[in-house]
Amino acid sequence: MKDILFIMDSLAGGGAEKALVELLKNFDYTRYRISLCILFYQGIYLSDIPANVKVIPLYIRNNSFRRKSFRYYRKYHNSWLMSFQIRRKIQQHYDTIISFMEGWPLLFHSFVINRADRNVTWVHCDLLNNPTSGCFNSLNQEKKCYESVDCITFVSNTAKENFDKLYRVDIPKECLYNVVDAKVIKEKAAKNIISRNVFTITSVGSLYKVKGYDRLLRVAKMFKDNGYSLSFQILGSGQELDNLLALRNELDLDEEVLFLGFEENPYPYLKQSDIFISTSLSEGLPYVICEAFVLGIPVVATETAGAIELLDNGKYGILTEQNELAIYEGLKRLIDNEELREEYRLKSLIRAEIFDIDETMKSVYKLI
Repeated sequence: MKDILFIMDSLAGGGAEKALVELLKNFDYTRYRISLCILFYQGIYLSDIPANVKVIPLYIRNNSFRRKSFRYYRKYHNSWLMSFQIRRKIQQHYDTIISFMEGWPLLFHSFVINRADRNVTWVHCDLLNNPTSGCFNSLNQEKKCYESVDCITFVSNTAKENFDKLYRVDIPKECLYNVVDAKVIKEKAAKNIISRNVFTITSVGSLYKVKGYDRLLRVAKMFKDNGYSLSFQILGSGQELDNLLALRNELDLDEEVLFLGFEENPYPYLKQSDIFISTSLSEGLPYVICEAFVLGIPVVATETAGAIELLDNGKYGILTEQNELAIYEGLKRLIDNEELREEYRLKSLIRAEIFDIDETMKSVYKLI
């Protein structure tokens, strides 16, 4: 039986966190002993960790040692306290250690690189357009962390290509889509009936600047000013909520834009939508687009590494440029044309066929 350790920063409500939980749910626990080191022990997905997984919390919220460690690191560029903490918690030897995300998980992974026979790191974002430099003292430090592992895994080919533009790292690289459980998504979507009486456009994701929700609100204002009666619903929580609520009030969109908060089961809302919209500035592989495909929802997305790949350059959904007018026009095409919406609904279902759990897990087992 192999011993595998995953390192993750937290289990907040993002796509990478959801992808990790789904991956852990599908592991063969007759062959693998899985441990999960959570750097910052917090997040809405903590309760979804399978019972077979041994959880190792590194820092509890508001921990004084955590604050001291990071303050020391940022002020003196000295990682000794952080290194001490994870090496104190991770003392056994593993067959494979996997940092499941760029940034902090990779940095902490570098402190225990000698605790495993094999080391793998996952990249879930487009590092060229969404750097994680805040976690590292320099680009050279980040590059050295990537050079220390045995394999780098990317969630999309485009993310891999952009990584190669940023760093010349002579390490084996793989591309592996996240685990998407279509059966579970459909079952959860059928659990509740969400009634609506207006054309509905849905977005799901953490409320961070990189998601571009301020642009979505301005697009909603453009539709209102042009006489459209639409409902924009946004599911998710995050640090930008207050700013977005203030912008909604400023634009007089209280009735048109609904912030529904984090929903443990967002699928009924997604299923009853006419269109799914992603306005992100950068994405490695937007997990929620995969979920929209499974439910047959037409997709409009801004051009990010992940969206370009999933939509196959516009074959399976409408890709727009990174500006509000382009987003407006892309949405308008679908809103005004019922036949086009039906065409993309069918294309979403076709595209969802690329997500095969068994094949994905086989690739994961080969990787570790």
